Amino acid sequence: MEIYYLINGKKYLDTHLLREKLDISKWELQVIMDTYQFPESEIVMIQNRKLYSVRVLEEFVKKLLKANEG
Repeated sequence: MEIYYLINGKKYLDTHLLREKLDISKWELQVIMDTYQFPESEIVMIQNRKLYSVRVLEEFVKKLLKANEG
């Protein structure tokens, strides 16, 4: 089962769901968030919670994989 927020037809994940999907700790996710600047247009704030667009997260993971090839 896939869990996400659906806002205006776009899928979003909060940090908890993101950590579950990537199987990483809070600290590891914080390092990623501090290092990589996600476009503000791809982040939604709801009730003091940041939601990250699944599309931009997929692009980020692809960049990481490509950078660490070979």
